[in-house]
Amino acid sequence: MSTISKVLCLPGYLQSGSTFAKKASGLRKILSKQLNIELDFISPCQPIKSRYELGFPLAATEEESDKVWDTIVANENNCRWFDHRGPSDNHGLEESMEFIMKHIEKNGPYDGVIGFSQGAAMAIMVTNSLRKMLPSHPDFKIGLFVSGFCLTVPKSGETFEGIEKITNLKEYQSKVEIAPDAAKYTQLQDPDNFNTEILIVYGKNDSIVLPIRSQYVAGLYKKNVHIFAHEGAHLLPNQKAFVKPIADLFDKALTGKL
Repeated sequence: MSTISKVLCLPGYLQSGSTFAKKASGLRKILSKQLNIELDFISPCQPIKSRYELGFPLAATEEESDKVWDTIVANENNCRWFDHRGPSDNHGLEESMEFIMKHIEKNGPYDGVIGFSQGAAMAIMVTNSLRKMLPSHPDFKIGLFVSGFCLTVPKSGETFEGIEKITNLKEYQSKVEIAPDAAKYTQLQDPDNFNTEILIVYGKNDSIVLPIRSQYVAGLYKKNVHIFAHEGAHLLPNQKAFVKPIADLFDKALTGKL
């Protein structure tokens, strides 16, 4: 009797597990209903207690912002994995990594991970440090990072303002480095002996996570990288034509089917 494959799913900033499941309905339905993969959508463990913690307006007026915030809270979306307060100051990052690893240890083993935006940043770090943090757990067979990014800082003498305008990957790589607080989770111990299939999805018109930041993720890996760019913005497209090739890679990685 074959065992059911399990995949951990990590939502983005201001997004619960159930909200991510709804947003990713196109891929979710294929993976769960057609391929019989068990998807475990968990919510970020860091609560956001006030809209004033966000650092950006939710609407044009205070009254409208309060209404939007009330909806966010009602839907249990007032959460995040970390609070980016400045270069190499990602408050709550270590606690969230420990939270995810404990979840994996208790509910795993997992065959793969899917992350969106801030959840993709976490998925990258979980994928890359799993061997070190949970030696008894095998490497993931597959990782899907949607609108993902690495926690980086400008190299000496560089500024974020100039870096944000760069569209050439080699130039971007020369200007940034992994933030010190994220490096221990991001850098692979043995890149040559790392066989996880890596799937990177990004929107060419994403203004929240710029395409160059998702492209940078691919440089962490020496092999088995698959990139899916779409014409949209900060989202995972639900159209069958887009998600089917992604689902096929999950099928191949988890079942060995061609």
